[in-house]
Amino acid sequence: MEFAYLDESGDLGGKGSKYLVLTLLCTHKKQDIIKIIREAKQRLLGNNKCARWLNKHGGEIKFYSFPDKTLLKHTLKKLANIEMNVYFMCFKKEGNNIGKEVKPLIVSDLFEYIFECSDRKKIDKVIADIDFFNKEKTNHFLLQEYKVCPAEFKNNDEDIKDRTCKRECKFILLDSKAYEDNKKDPNKMLITIEHHNSKLHEELQAIDLISGSIFMFYENENREYLKLFDKSKVKIRGEIYAGT
Repeated sequence: MEFAYLDESGDLGGKGSKYLVLTLLCTHKKQDIIKIIREAKQRLLGNNKCARWLNKHGGEIKFYSFPDKTLLKHTLKKLANIEMNVYFMCFKKEGNNIGKEVKPLIVSDLFEYIFECSDRKKIDKVIADIDFFNKEKTNHFLLQEYKVCPAEFKNNDEDIKDRTCKRECKFILLDSKAYEDNKKDPNKMLITIEHHNSKLHEELQAIDLISGSIFMFYENENREYLKLFDKSKVKIRGEIYAGT
């Protein structure tokens, strides 16, 4: 089965972080990811200080303030050995607020993945961290138009590439009635994204570690975590947006 997960690093406020990173992870190796995160938790519980940190966060692993740098790198290295595709959108805020309307933009990467990597097969399940888009339990997106443009890449930092091409991917967020009407048509490309509490999903905790690694590179010009994915089984592609 194919799974996809959505997470973010940074914040929307102009006075908060310098960047906002939206991250999408697609993989069929769900159980491998769960095993790695659970092993990391067990190692944290073996140290009193780390165990207190984990309990304070409700048993959830997060990149921010992770108490054991060595274990964090070890966990990221193990994740780097899993076959998965990671897409990110990085917004340089330049002191401005970013509206919540930018978050659905990452859905275009999900449609792209379906068309280009999954031979137009729908993802079995798509999960976003709680309230990623809104307060709704589920969000339904309908693809209206998808056109592949010639891709041009420039190497900015080894395996991380900024896409300079423009894709034509038009989609809309459906309400419940519109979703019920459109799902009757087998020719319609629909994606349902569920909101879940990341404390209950190791996969969302894994994407938090990966998203945090990308965010750290842009926010603090610190590549020590992101470089762990060089020449790995993880394929990472990203877009940079200057200004809002």
